[in-house]
Amino acid sequence: MSSTRGSATSTITMLKACSGTTVSSERLRQVYVAYAPILQEIAKLRSLDLGDVHPAVVFEPTAPYRREG
Repeated sequence: MSSTRGSATSTITMLKACSGTTVSSERLRQVYVAYAPILQEIAKLRSLDLGDVHPAVVFEPTAPYRREG
């Protein structure tokens, strides 16, 4: 847990430095805790290899307006 706490502290420090806002460290900690599970799920999605997977539906906005035949 200490490594997680250290990671959270460094992330909060980075957020405070990058955001340029006057949000308190405690509020940033609350935001980090609230969004950490979402960020973990995004990391899982980004790790998927989808190179050979094609979408089930292809978006073609002009299909209804084309008359074939």
